[in-house]
Amino acid sequence: MIENIRYISDDGYQILEGIALTDPGLFFGGKLLIEKMEDLADNLGKFPYAKKSINLETSLAPLNQIREDGPGTDADNAPILRQALSSVSPAEASDGLLWTSINCFALSPYIPVRWGTSSLRRDDLIKPAFVKRHWLWQGTAGRTWNASARLWWLAELATRASEYSRNSVETLLEAMGNNVGLYHQLTSRTFLAANPQVVAAIYDVALDGSRHVFEKAYANQLMKALNMRAGSISFDVFDYDELYTIVESCLPPKERGATD
Repeated sequence: MIENIRYISDDGYQILEGIALTDPGLFFGGKLLIEKMEDLADNLGKFPYAKKSINLETSLAPLNQIREDGPGTDADNAPILRQALSSVSPAEASDGLLWTSINCFALSPYIPVRWGTSSLRRDDLIKPAFVKRHWLWQGTAGRTWNASARLWWLAELATRASEYSRNSVETLLEAMGNNVGLYHQLTSRTFLAANPQVVAAIYDVALDGSRHVFEKAYANQLMKALNMRAGSISFDVFDYDELYTIVESCLPPKERGATD
């Protein structure tokens, strides 16, 4: 049986923000965190939960299994989370309370293992900044760093783009998940990221031989150039082939000696 996940309210979120500052280690404790939030809410006369809940289509247990099996990749994990939340619309996905609820109630084992394999030191994992970033961040930055929002939007953008792309959704997922320099720059430009034909054209150009734009510095230059072009005429009037040509025309030159 697939469980429903309780939806944290604004009051609950504010309490969690306070816990992140005073006792961030509780976020690794699962039930201990929830008990602390509920106790504080009761003492303050607050209601930590909203009336709605999150209905999972499939279990998120495979993501938490990485405690034994290793973290996998974002490209592997994103479809698992998206399938479990297939009923969530992009409008609903813009609510940061959804992702905080998922992180706290369903993915607590996943998050420290996922980022524990990065360049972070173990002590960094229990600092308030780490907890706020991966459990609580909302908005555009949440798409980049919030543990569950990051996976959902990765799968969402790749799936949308695959309808126009020359590449499969699996190839796009790998390109997005394994080359965060470009992915982060794209998701921070919500206007560009909202157009699946633009996303398809950007990744197809990169995969067709311009892999240097996977690097953050080049990706930033490309996105700035595309934003400038989009400021003069709406990209919505162009088809995929025209957008591909526009992306090619905005490519920053690769510096001699730079690596892919």
